[in-house]
Amino acid sequence: MGADPTRSHQRRGHGCLDASGYSAREVGTERGHGSSAPGIAALLSLLVPGLGQAWLGAVRRGLLVAAPGIVVLAAMLGFIAGGDRRTLVDALLRPGVILALLVAIIGLGIYHVIAIQDAYRLGLRPESGASLVGAGRRLVRSSLLVAALAVAVAVYGTLAVVGVGGYQATSAIFVKPDTGFTIPEPSFEPTATPNGPGPTELAPPEPTPTPIPVPGWATDGRLNLLLIGSDAGPGRWQLRSDTMIVVSVDVATARTVLFGIPRNIINVPLPPESAKAFPNGRYPGLLNSLYVYALGHPRYFPGGEAAGFRALTGSIQELVGVPLDGVLVVNLTAFVDLIDAVGGLWIDVPYSLYDEQYPSGAGQVTVYIPAGCQKLDGTQALEYARSRHSSDDYSRMGRQQIVLKALARQLDPIALLPKVPKLLDVARDNLWTTIDQNDVANLAVLAARVDSRTIRSVMIQPPTFPEELDKASIRRAQATVRSIFDAAPSATPSPAPKSAPRPCPRPNKS
Repeated sequence: MGADPTRSHQRRGHGCLDASGYSAREVGTERGHGSSAPGIAALLSLLVPGLGQAWLGAVRRGLLVAAPGIVVLAAMLGFIAGGDRRTLVDALLRPGVILALLVAIIGLGIYHVIAIQDAYRLGLRPESGASLVGAGRRLVRSSLLVAALAVAVAVYGTLAVVGVGGYQATSAIFVKPDTGFTIPEPSFEPTATPNGPGPTELAPPEPTPTPIPVPGWATDGRLNLLLIGSDAGPGRWQLRSDTMIVVSVDVATARTVLFGIPRNIINVPLPPESAKAFPNGRYPGLLNSLYVYALGHPRYFPGGEAAGFRALTGSIQELVGVPLDGVLVVNLTAFVDLIDAVGGLWIDVPYSLYDEQYPSGAGQVTVYIPAGCQKLDGTQALEYARSRHSSDDYSRMGRQQIVLKALARQLDPIALLPKVPKLLDVARDNLWTTIDQNDVANLAVLAARVDSRTIRSVMIQPPTFPEELDKASIRRAQATVRSIFDAAPSATPSPAPKSAPRPCPRPNKS
């Protein structure tokens, strides 16, 4: 049979034909879709670019629209499948990669918006008259288009904000200060392991039990990081240390020990570059006053603006007798925000805390935390960790480590995903480190192997160590830290699964 001349004329009158022989204006009508087809097509292309076009019957057009998204998705999946965790972490922590991802996100957002608008226009058809029914239909389909575009802009806008925050945070956290700060060279051999209490009785290190590659920051088989809690921001050297903990991790077994360093310890050994400041090579004041003293005596304490920080880290390194691979400084504001982000911490408080003189922004306040299983928000957890008027500094150190262990156990990366923008913003202004950015991927892999339930605590404090150090006690402290991983892990029953509902569940009520 011959072609219908009327139908042929109608097709020519409606303009360009698509691959299936239908014009853009005919597609929605002749394929059986109603007046809401443009809005529905827009929503479908919001879900998958090109799906709305295919639903309207323009399959080839839909595939062409979907092609860029398919290529990008395939490339992402290939990168994830082809790279290990170390490679992925390393890539995502590089500002250049983050900028490239940010550009890609913006490009994908523009492409997605165009795909939605194209699907909407493809489904439009002419309407005669200006009836109320026609106006209502136009309002409905226009509302669907606006909703689809709003969702797309919101999604890509959020991703862009996260990208900008990630770029700013990584640039600030790994900032290289103008002073060129480095941890002072130690007086001991970094790879040496003591065979006895004396610093001169040295033996070759034990071979690594398992063939795990040792990163550059742990050439002696262990990672040693100095964690300092302070009120300093990124790149600012006017540091007032509130918490000092050396985190030591055995690279082969991932066993972890927290060494608490008291603020009020006396006679800490100075690094070689500053040892001539005092006849015995030790600082006669409290450790937390060394920072200010070093800034005021540049003759013996090099480093310029970083002299105080350099002296503090160098002296702690001499005290523990192992090389520090890096320093992580955390502003206490970030500590509060992080705990609030995870929804608070369950802490089994061993004894009640009552402090009538706790300093806050509004002056002194009264803090009371009863004994037992308590869920503390960020402010309460900080109060619990910092309060010093109801007990001595050594009890305070113990509480700080209780909080750190609870945070390590209860930190859920998946639950934190919705709060990534806020956390990046907090990290940018309240966290910085001397760790080389190239080493962070290896560090993240090692951290993932650490079992937070088996972390040990060792306090360099009385009665095990005197408050006023001498040569013998310094040697014992060094020997303790150096040999902490010498013994094989003890065979203990497997701890409760990590999926336990609470670290310290309350007793069941009968």
